[in-house]
Amino acid sequence: MGNFIINRSGSVPNGRSRRWLVTHALCAGLGFGAWFERASADCTPMHLSSYNIPGAEFDVSVVGDVAYVASSEWGLQIIGVSNPASPKLLGSYNTPGDAWGVTVVLDVAYMADTDSGLQIIDVSNPTAPKLLGSYNTPGVAFGVSVVGGVAYVADGAGGLQIIDVSNPVSPTLLAFYKLPDGAQDVSVVGDIAYVAADFAGLQIIDVSNPAAPTLLGSCDTPGEAFGVSVVGDRAYVADFYALQIIDVSDPTAPAVLGAYGTPSYAEQVCVVGDVAYVADTDRGLQIIDVFNPVAPARLGYYDTPGIAWCVSVVADVAYVADFFSLEIIDVSTCPHCPADLNGSATLDLFDFLAFVNLFNAGDMNADFDGDGALGLFDFQAFTNAFNAGC
Repeated sequence: MGNFIINRSGSVPNGRSRRWLVTHALCAGLGFGAWFERASADCTPMHLSSYNIPGAEFDVSVVGDVAYVASSEWGLQIIGVSNPASPKLLGSYNTPGDAWGVTVVLDVAYMADTDSGLQIIDVSNPTAPKLLGSYNTPGVAFGVSVVGGVAYVADGAGGLQIIDVSNPVSPTLLAFYKLPDGAQDVSVVGDIAYVAADFAGLQIIDVSNPAAPTLLGSCDTPGEAFGVSVVGDRAYVADFYALQIIDVSDPTAPAVLGAYGTPSYAEQVCVVGDVAYVADTDRGLQIIDVFNPVAPARLGYYDTPGIAWCVSVVADVAYVADFFSLEIIDVSTCPHCPADLNGSATLDLFDFLAFVNLFNAGDMNADFDGDGALGLFDFQAFTNAFNAGC
C-alpha cells in the first residue's frame, strides 16, 4: 500500500508519539544501515488468508493452533488457525483499555492494555475467555513478557513494571525500573530484561532479583526503539527506519553488529533461525537474512493490505497483525543463504575467500556441516551451498 501517517499522540495512546528528527548517536558508530537485497526467486511469500477483526490489530501471539490478537478497543480476539487457509473466530474478551500487547503462557493470556495496565485472562477454554485479575500500571502498557510467574510490562513513561503473577487472581507489584525514555517493548531471557525504550534505544536490565532490578548496559540506537527480540547473544531491535542487530554477549557492553535500512517504519521483529521477519508498517512484511549479522540482506517481502504492526512466525507461517486484519502468509520458501558469507547479496570469489579465512582462523562460523569441528566436510558443505546458489 502507499504512504501513511499515524498520529500516535491522538489516534493511538499518548506516550508513543512519533518524533521525526533523529539526532542520537549509535552505541557502536553505525547508522540506519545499508539496504542490501538478496531477493532470490526462491523467496516467494504466499498469502494464505485474511481474517478481518474490528479495531486496530497491534500484536499477535500464536500458541499451537490458536492466534491471540490484541485488537485495541476490541480487546483480545482469539482466532483458530488449525487450517491457516481458513481461520475462524473462537472467542473474544473486551478489555477495559486499548489492547496493545499480548503474550500467552499455560492457558493464560497477559494483555498490555495501555491505560488499563496489565489484564490477565484465562483462555483454557478459548471459546469462553474470562478475566482472572488485573494490575493498573502507572503509565501506558505497550508490551509484556512473562517468565517464571513474573510479568514484565513495558509501561511507557512508567518504565519497566515488574509484577508477581504467580497468583493471577491477585497480581502484586515487585518493583519498577525508571528508564531514560518510554518503555515500548520488552523481551526477557533468563535473568535479563531487554527493553526497547524509544529514543533511549536498548536498555538491558538485570532482573535476577525481580524485586531489585539494576541496569547492566544500554545501546543508544539512532532511531526510536519500538520492538525487540533476543535470540542467543543477539538482540534485534525494530528502530524507526531500520533493523538494528546488537551483540549482547556482554550485556554490560552491547555493541551493534550491523543494521538493515527498512523501507518504512520498523515496528516489531520476530527472529526464527537466521531469518528476521520485520513488521514494517505500510511496507508490510520484510524478510531479512541475518546469518551474517554484519551485513544483513533482504530475502523478500510481502506487501500486506493494511499497516503491519507485529508479526509472529510458527512452522513457516507468518501471522501479521495488520491494523485492519490478521494476515496469514506462507514463508516456507525464504531460507537464508549460508554461502554468502560477506553479505554482498551475490555469491562470488570473495565469499569463498571469506570462508577460507574463517576456516584458517578457527572461527566456528565455518562449521558448515554443524559437527562442532572444522574439516574437509565443511569445505564440501560450503562448496555445495555455493554451487547450489543457496
